Amino acid sequence: MKEFESYSQVYQSKFVAIITRGQKNNTYKFALARSILGYIGKNETIIQKNIENNKNTEIKYSIFADDFLRYYWYQYKFKIRQSHNVNDAPKIIQILKDEIFEKESQPENFEKVSEKLKENARELALKKVFGKEKQKLSQVVPRFQTIPRESEKGKKIRFYENDEQNKRILLNPEAMKFLIKYRVLLDKFVVLEWAKFCDGIRPSPGTASKIEEPKFDRKSLKPNEKILRDHFDTCFYCETKLDEELKNAIHVDHFIPHSYIFNNEIWNLVLSCSQCNLNKSDSLAVDFKDELIERNNNQRFQIKGLDYSLTKLDNGLGWEKEMERMYEDCYKYWGFTEITKEDIIRKK
Repeated sequence: MKEFESYSQVYQSKFVAIITRGQKNNTYKFALARSILGYIGKNETIIQKNIENNKNTEIKYSIFADDFLRYYWYQYKFKIRQSHNVNDAPKIIQILKDEIFEKESQPENFEKVSEKLKENARELALKKVFGKEKQKLSQVVPRFQTIPRESEKGKKIRFYENDEQNKRILLNPEAMKFLIKYRVLLDKFVVLEWAKFCDGIRPSPGTASKIEEPKFDRKSLKPNEKILRDHFDTCFYCETKLDEELKNAIHVDHFIPHSYIFNNEIWNLVLSCSQCNLNKSDSLAVDFKDELIERNNNQRFQIKGLDYSLTKLDNGLGWEKEMERMYEDCYKYWGFTEITKEDIIRKK
């Protein structure tokens, strides 16, 4: 037991150093750590047998490629930057953009992306992220365990050996003992550090939950719809009468897109007809910003929950300024586009 505790302290120190002090050009090291921990969680029985037989555990690069596509799919969708260099996004982001987002209308989650597009993206990820792109060795896997100004003792501690030729890593049994025991805590730690890194580039509401993998619940908007329908019976954008008999045509729209703001606060919600909601999509309705501010001010104490929602939004300088800040950040720094009234209300 004492021997294991000693190993645990050594590996804990190394793991924390990798995540907090290792290379930080982009977020790849966080993704690789999550992928390794995820593999352990899914294959613990097999790994325990390897430990009993003092045998290394193999993880193929293809596993990492699949996980990277899934992790970064959500983050590309939510426009979370992964690097300080605005003009040079990580290769995995470029692959997702070119091979999935420009070839298929964006489904709500990664599982709904077609298998053909996933396969094409996976092959490119293996080549460009984990392979020898432009005759250079893959940098993701070997750099993971490199710590700047590390002692010679630290350099000898390795979680795995990198087998570039066979496109795999080989995790040693002692490291596996540590990772199995503390996997859940380590995963939370990695997500937190990943979110902090992204916030250091440019803060985004809900960064941690977006990275950890979001949970979508469209039914959660039903209570908000009921509240808003007590006060409004027309579309916020085109003012068309909303027919209660055509409930599928009545939408609750996030004025500042949900994929940026990542909450269902009533101050940011309006009723919309299906066509206007479809036209607006994940854009910012620039011509309606003042109207939303006016609505919130005029009906702050009439609409259920609005006063509380605005109070939470207020950062001490006033909720209107905080809303303006969110709007500007969403537009200037995260790449969301503005859409005019004319384009929102056009009918197909």
